[in-house]
Amino acid sequence: MKRTIRKSFLMAAALGLLTGPAVASEKGHDHGSMPGMAHDMTDMMSEMDRQMADTSAFGHRGEPAQVTRTVEIEAADIRFGTTELRFNVGETVRFVIVNNGEQPHEFTLGDTAYQEMAREMMRHMTEMGMDPVSPEHAAMHAAAGNTVTLDAGETKELVWAFTKAGTFEFSCNLIGHSEVGMKGRIVVS
Repeated sequence: MKRTIRKSFLMAAALGLLTGPAVASEKGHDHGSMPGMAHDMTDMMSEMDRQMADTSAFGHRGEPAQVTRTVEIEAADIRFGTTELRFNVGETVRFVIVNNGEQPHEFTLGDTAYQEMAREMMRHMTEMGMDPVSPEHAAMHAAAGNTVTLDAGETKELVWAFTKAGTFEFSCNLIGHSEVGMKGRIVVS
């Protein structure tokens, strides 16, 4: 019963259907008001929300009018069509992700720490009964703008501005996908 209540609450909060102190926003969720949520779990989930909204280590959502390059990436069953991309600092890239596979996938940009946090959040969401390709999941990533989820046959776009040099990653963080190789390297110089 608690799991069903928690799932319903998460979905409603992510869709913005709740009012009052438990309203979902682009900055996160009021985890403390979730039925059955222990205080330490609330603190952990709130900290994860904060960390996932901070993309300053690897860039920020780009403006479509400032796109300097478009890159198409195929997502198929447990692989991306490319494993390495190279960009220059200051480039704004339009990623067109095409899911030609038979199962859902995710495309997330981030540094290593961000990707690890995204996989941990995905595990927690799954344990709470959330569908990782639901609109509620997409709403959780809306503020950062560095993630798209795609059902089989879907194509979505993501525009990203690379503001710092470094080695970053793109990954499908659905459970088990990255772990079997559905990820790649981004080198920004």
